[in-house]
Amino acid sequence: MTTPEQKSEATALAEAAFIGAQFVWLIGTGGFAWILRDGLGPDAVTTAGESALAQTFWTFYWGPVCLALVVVDIVWWRSRRRRDS
Repeated sequence: MTTPEQKSEATALAEAAFIGAQFVWLIGTGGFAWILRDGLGPDAVTTAGESALAQTFWTFYWGPVCLALVVVDIVWWRSRRRRDS
């Protein structure tokens, strides 16, 4: 049987782990996607502006995953706010 304090602690730990995973995805994979968006080696092309953003968005499906993480964050934040009030 779990107490409310244990549930709160487990929720806080899960939330911290999720935020950490988001940080790694946004910074780590996002930076890597930005570097790889134009390709490497002699076949590399230079992009700028909207084209660069679009290519980065779809490299490793970085953009859709970021959007999904934002949706999960909003749902989690709203449900937690509802529970706390």
